Amino acid sequence: MNTLTVLLLLLGIHLAVSERMRPAIRSLAAQGFLLGLLPLLESPGITWRAAALSLATMAVKGVAIPAILTRAVSRLDIGQESESLVSTKATIFLTGALTMAAFVVCTRFGLSGKDELGAAAGLTLLFSGLFTMTTRVKAVSQVIGFVVLENGIFLFGAASGSEFTLPIELGIFLDLFVAVFLMGILMFKIQRAFTHMDFRKIHTLKD
Repeated sequence: MNTLTVLLLLLGIHLAVSERMRPAIRSLAAQGFLLGLLPLLESPGITWRAAALSLATMAVKGVAIPAILTRAVSRLDIGQESESLVSTKATIFLTGALTMAAFVVCTRFGLSGKDELGAAAGLTLLFSGLFTMTTRVKAVSQVIGFVVLENGIFLFGAASGSEFTLPIELGIFLDLFVAVFLMGILMFKIQRAFTHMDFRKIHTLKD
């Protein structure tokens, strides 16, 4: 479990500092597959609920959402660079600071070692996802940040002892999938209308 948590944490950090679209999407897919293992590892035995939740997590987070993002990058011809409002060095520094802050905060929750690591990793993903959403220029990168943020909530909930409830989790996955699907459509429409996906150029729009 600790190894899985560390891998999720490293993938989250890579997603926050990655400057290329396709490697970031591949890391997001890998993160989705790893998250899909959590219900099986947290369950005392392999039950149909744990198996169904695990398959749903992998299908949505590991396959469907990365496929939508890959298709958006290919069809919209938006380039491979994931441009940011801050420099690469500043991004690395701030990501490290957010990771440290997450671990410091989680030491005050009174969790055991394994749960504390999971909660800190989940909080790091949440922080890094929010950071990505607010600093990246292109819409696809912001969608990636949104998914990472939700992944962080998923991991944090698992580490804090919250029980995996199949209907609730499936409902969340459905909402997330629909949101990303609609974002993909919106990005396509924006690209057709304005020939770019750079949110810095929004100030040039006039009546």
